[in-house]
Amino acid sequence: DSSGYDERMSLHNMTPWLHQARREGWALGAFNANTLEQILAIVQAAAQEQAPAIIQISRRALLHAGSGDASLGLRILAPAALAALDRVETPIGLHLDHAPEHLILEALALGFTSVMFDGGDLPYQENIAATRRMVIAARAAGAGVEAELGEVPRMDGKQAHPPAELTDPATAEQYVRETEIDALAVSIGSVHAVQTKSVQLDLPRLEAISQRVSVPLVLHGSSGVSDDHILQAVRLGICKVNVATQLNQAFTGAVRACLAQQPALVDPRPYLDAGREAMRLAVIERMRLFGASHRWNPSLQEKHHATR
Repeated sequence: DSSGYDERMSLHNMTPWLHQARREGWALGAFNANTLEQILAIVQAAAQEQAPAIIQISRRALLHAGSGDASLGLRILAPAALAALDRVETPIGLHLDHAPEHLILEALALGFTSVMFDGGDLPYQENIAATRRMVIAARAAGAGVEAELGEVPRMDGKQAHPPAELTDPATAEQYVRETEIDALAVSIGSVHAVQTKSVQLDLPRLEAISQRVSVPLVLHGSSGVSDDHILQAVRLGICKVNVATQLNQAFTGAVRACLAQQPALVDPRPYLDAGREAMRLAVIERMRLFGASHRWNPSLQEKHHATR
């Protein structure tokens, strides 16, 4: 079914939604989750806002969940995410972020609907060959593949790593053509794990990439980018915006506040509930900024389902 609709639950291959978002000038939020509470916050926000969304799980989250064993973490978090989707109808994708080949194959077998292969450390031709292998595997599983050209650096304490190579528009066009990926993550000035909205994007570079690349474009490291630049980037073709640090700030801030108010508290459930609620509100705020809220119409979906 090319619609990406799964009759069992709200789990979707979100590639058709990414193309719709690009056509209509809005973006899907891809929200990182490290714990069950964070997964639930994303699902509850998507259901309330009738906003298609993506639960995004990183390799670091898998290492945490599996106590250092990413494969074990995958086998723990994947069923939790699928169970959380079981009682909602809003289309939601389950995405593995920045992963090597073996984890991608395991994730596809567990039901992930999209994966990001990170071949940035490989020589260019090896990157293309490996990415093609992932595309073939994902197609067979009914899933989409995202890949990155250039590198989005990560804050290390208060210092970013040395400036990474930004995405070259001509190389991006060639890379997409040769790999046949479904979405391209671009390096246009954002930085992972920045805690203040102080980063400005290279918007002319993004515009040049968007003119040459037909697949949906992805912005990593959005938490440190000014909202104005995020909105301009969406207008220029970004249709998937990854959010992590901003959500962790909301979650952890609420946990701190709960424990400060109840210093004798030992039961973890009240402070985890507070964290989940704060993150749910943060996800909703981002969905509204990206223009994703109320993009899903339940009555149209029921009609589509009835005609199948």
